This record gives sequence, structure tokens and C-alpha cells, in this order.
Amino acid sequence: MKKLLILSAALFMAYAGQAQEKPFRIGIKFGVPNIVGLNAEYVTPILGGKLAPTADFSYFSLSASGAKVSFSYFELGGNYYLMNQGKGLYGHLSYGNIAFKGSYDDPQYGDGEGKATVSLVNLKLGAKLGNTVYFRPELGYALAGAGKVSVKYDDGTTEEEDIPGFLTGGLVVNLGFGFAF
Repeated sequence: MKKLLILSAALFMAYAGQAQEKPFRIGIKFGVPNIVGLNAEYVTPILGGKLAPTADFSYFSLSASGAKVSFSYFELGGNYYLMNQGKGLYGHLSYGNIAFKGSYDDPQYGDGEGKATVSLVNLKLGAKLGNTVYFRPELGYALAGAGKVSVKYDDGTTEEEDIPGFLTGGLVVNLGFGFAF
């Protein structure tokens, strides 16, 4: 496995000098399921400059009245540009992971904490419009994978349940803005 990883990295670096003029993209994405976050993409010379690995990351935390809630989203996948090298219409396939964590401290009900995670497979159709400064709309569907909710109470008891199917997966809509270099 380690040799395969080293060989893949060496081949990737050999091709890196032949990629399109501005293969790196960094931007901000707004939408569902990521809410708001960072996006990165690198257009490789593989398949004629049409294949681009991508990564998205979102995180925020809120606190109010003894309660704390955090949300994180991580997505790793790839775009395949249908017509032009690294721009225009593309198909997207990725794996995403949503995580919620929360805790509360209430004099009447006691303390507690909980967490929920959902794994998703995302299928999207999008477009990269522009060159150095770009706009990126995406529309697709997230297929639900494993999802669990775990709650721990101050008395030490823990409950764990599957997340209901209607809360996992569904429509994916994103709007992105960024810079290519």
C-alpha cells in the first residue's frame, strides 16, 4: 500500500508541470449540506486536463444559555469537466461527512452532551464560470450512508440510535466563488 501511494504521488508530480495554466482553485461555498465553507480544487493533466480532485471543509460553533453546538462538514471527491479543460460544465462524485456535537448545562435538567454523524455520497452537476475569478453553481443529490446519534447524560447513561432516513441525504445546492492561480 505504501509503495502504491509513493508511486501515485511520483506520477502525480511528474504530470503536475503539464497541467492547465491556473490549475489551483480556492474559494468559498454556500449551500446544503455544507452551509458555508472553504473549497479547494486542483485540475490535473490526467484525462486531458478534465479531472480535478476537490475538498470542502466547513466548521462553526455557537454558544447560548449554557448550551454549545458545533457543526462540521468534510467532503473529498473529484470533478470531471465534460467539455473544456478545467472549466465549464462538470460532473462531481464525492464522499461527505457531517458531524454535530452539542452539550448543555442546565440547573433543572442537569448536564448532557450529544453527537451525530452522517456519511453521504454526493452526486452533482456544476459549472465553473470565469477564469482567475470564478463563480460555481452546483446542483445534485446526496445518498445517505451510515448515521448515528449518541447522547450521554450526567448520570452516565448513554443512548445511541440510527438517524432517521428523512434527515440524511437529499437535495444538494451550492453556490461558490473563488480565485484560480
